[in-house]
Amino acid sequence: MGELVEKAKLGDKGAFTELILLIKSDLYKIAKARLKDDEDVYDVIQETMLIAYCSIKKLKQIDSFKHWIIKILINRSNSLYKKRKRNKILSFDNIENYNLETKSNFDDIETLLDFNYICKNLKYEDRIIILLYYAEKFTDKEIGQILNLKENTVKTKRTRIKKNIKNMLKGGEKIYG
Repeated sequence: MGELVEKAKLGDKGAFTELILLIKSDLYKIAKARLKDDEDVYDVIQETMLIAYCSIKKLKQIDSFKHWIIKILINRSNSLYKKRKRNKILSFDNIENYNLETKSNFDDIETLLDFNYICKNLKYEDRIIILLYYAEKFTDKEIGQILNLKENTVKTKRTRIKKNIKNMLKGGEKIYG
């Protein structure tokens, strides 16, 4: 991926396109965790790609491309979410279950369904932390950098989230996101 980032920084549109194709399902999952409407998700991804393309020359660390673009995506998703919330636009027809597109790190459909159920019932920040840690395999330090949190805060939150998930799966307390 580093070679593609170098080429993209030099203005190679094809290399940038390849980079986006490599992480497109990751971008979708992360945007979908915040925004429920697919049109909004695709709009935010498109806006993220445009911002990233225009700003890639400013990227200092080549191996942090994925962190960098995910941070842009999260910021754009949050902005749109706040705008929609502020304008009180809510369409119950568009509410869908969280869907982990085609690329998945799960072995069977039951695990996938459990993960979807869990994500649907978590608060937004908790959902993002769990997604980044388990689905995208980021470390606590990397998640902290993406979300502007301290590494220990991420670890603490992740521990609390796991405890809440265990309670939820045992039929204990309900968690709503």
